[in-house]
Amino acid sequence: MVDLCLSELGVPAAQCVYVGDSDVDIQTAANAGLPCLSVSWGFRSREFLLSHGASAIADTPQALFALLEK
Repeated sequence: MVDLCLSELGVPAAQCVYVGDSDVDIQTAANAGLPCLSVSWGFRSREFLLSHGASAIADTPQALFALLEK
């Protein structure tokens, strides 16, 4: 589905990130070849996300915007 969305939007994967709140989102991003920005205020805790491979976690929307700017 990620590939279909990117195709429909006409956006190359190199210009995208996947934002999610679960281990499924981390794996989906990896399967699509996208970096994943996890958020700790959703479905899973920070500790859970870290234990499932999260490499970047935002604890607030402001922190997410800061990660997106990098």
